[in-house]
Amino acid sequence: MEAERYDIDFVIPWVDGSDPAWCREFRKYRDLCGCTEAAGARGANGASDASVERYRDWGTLRYWFRAVERFAPWVHRVHFVTWGHLPAWLDTAHPKLHVVRHTDYMPQAYLPTFSSCPIELNMHRIEGLAERFVYFNDDTFLCRPVGPERFFLGGLPRDEARLAVIPAERVGHNILECLAVVNRRYDKRTCVRRNAGKWFSRHYPAADMLKTLMLLPWSFFTGFRDFHMPQPFRKDTFETLWKKEYALLDATCRSRFRSVTDLSQWLVRYEQLASGRFAPVGMKDTKLVALSESGMPQLERDILSGRYAMVCMNDSNDIRDTEAVRLALKGIFTALLPEKSSYER
Repeated sequence: MEAERYDIDFVIPWVDGSDPAWCREFRKYRDLCGCTEAAGARGANGASDASVERYRDWGTLRYWFRAVERFAPWVHRVHFVTWGHLPAWLDTAHPKLHVVRHTDYMPQAYLPTFSSCPIELNMHRIEGLAERFVYFNDDTFLCRPVGPERFFLGGLPRDEARLAVIPAERVGHNILECLAVVNRRYDKRTCVRRNAGKWFSRHYPAADMLKTLMLLPWSFFTGFRDFHMPQPFRKDTFETLWKKEYALLDATCRSRFRSVTDLSQWLVRYEQLASGRFAPVGMKDTKLVALSESGMPQLERDILSGRYAMVCMNDSNDIRDTEAVRLALKGIFTALLPEKSSYER
């Protein structure tokens, strides 16, 4: 079968939480809005999570670029989204690299922002962005070669549709806000019936399909399983949501810090799933891990084994010896990707 021919871009946002200029602006607006540094604490205007951990950098970004060059050389362009600071080692003249500052693509009314939600929900506005793109957080990494068909097939983003119940610890957060929008826009039973082959696909583990089956009696979407992996999107899905849900998206984007009532990029993924505009793929080649001092040996095995195509390393507020974790991560990624990429000076 002839390979599909369309451009696929990568988008990755990054923040240097140690940049003095960024820190001054961060503290200024944090104090103005009444946010606290405690993760999850709410300020006077309902804003929350101005925690330092949310902006912590583990020094792994150069390995992200090395992985892209080695494992996905087919990528059309990499859009590197930043507040304004840049890593000293990054070669900004690289022909595939597009440095995008928040001021380059976000409406002025939403700036400055210290929340990932406005940054993500406005990605479709990036100049020159391909219709099909993959969104990476800076804690998601490619660990072995992947082809473009891993992310898109027949022009559609590849994903696993699995119903879920939102865990108790996430109740009240923006996942529920996203679900409320999806449930207003779609009838769950109709969605599943019209695209049964996408909800019950041979690509999915039997256990996942069983969990979806068990939740079918509920008349509304109780939740979707979120894989926290590089997420393929189509720009037109963003455009549709901005047209249909402008007031809600605008309210989210005017919040400088993350709030429990915000919408997020999960809404765009849920829209793709509910509308049936996706192609099924299994997630057995992915691994989500929580960073910890004791978990480094297992993380090393996961990354170096070749078993997983993609790994997400979730930060944790419980890490005490950050330098030990930083050194361990450097050792793991140096073993996987020892050679400099052409994205490095």
